[in-house]
Amino acid sequence: MNNHSDVAVLFDLDGTLVDSQDAETIALQCFTRQVGGTIFAADIAELVAGRRMQEAIDMLCAHIGVDPPADALPRVRQLAEYFLERRLRCVPGVAAALSRIDHPKFVVSNSPVDMIDDRLSRTQLLHHFPGAHFSAYEYQTWKPAPDLYLAAIRDLGLDADSAIAVEDSRVGVQAAVEAGLRVYWYQPSFYGSNCWVGRVRLFGQMSALPAMLKEDLPYTAHRRRPLMVV
Repeated sequence: MNNHSDVAVLFDLDGTLVDSQDAETIALQCFTRQVGGTIFAADIAELVAGRRMQEAIDMLCAHIGVDPPADALPRVRQLAEYFLERRLRCVPGVAAALSRIDHPKFVVSNSPVDMIDDRLSRTQLLHHFPGAHFSAYEYQTWKPAPDLYLAAIRDLGLDADSAIAVEDSRVGVQAAVEAGLRVYWYQPSFYGSNCWVGRVRLFGQMSALPAMLKEDLPYTAHRRRPLMVV
């Protein structure tokens, strides 16, 4: 499809749009116990938040001093799906915020495309993202490397100043900043003003997103140009 704009908002998936990270953290914690280790959930989040699942598994196994089993990835995915059945939901306030954002919106995620579609569909957010998703599995490059964001703005025909990324993890923020993007860093525990620190703007409530975008990403309709969606 073709959209017409000169701007875009690029959203991470897990922890930014859908709240699945508790389920994945619990799955990783269960897996760690299965292979003979112990680790607190908070330590898992600190160690691997935002990373692709296989990398998270490898890092956890290294942390507890065991070799990853050959079937580690499908085991953790199965555990995560079990917990997701009971826990998957939208990030608080994100559905209403998306409804108020007129800019074209895309997902840029370390997750596979089918998982992006599934989680957006199950949380009734998919209609906000009618264009292509940018999956690390499709481009074979994962955050924190900047290449996935670079591919997204290249394929959308944008320059870095014409897009803002929305992320919730250090890994994602690092990827976006290194790609030259401005980044909104969502931290639910943050209660200060929505301030810029370099190219990063901290915020704690999804309800703040529409007003922030009006300030920082003007929708200049008088000079629209084709925005290609691949």
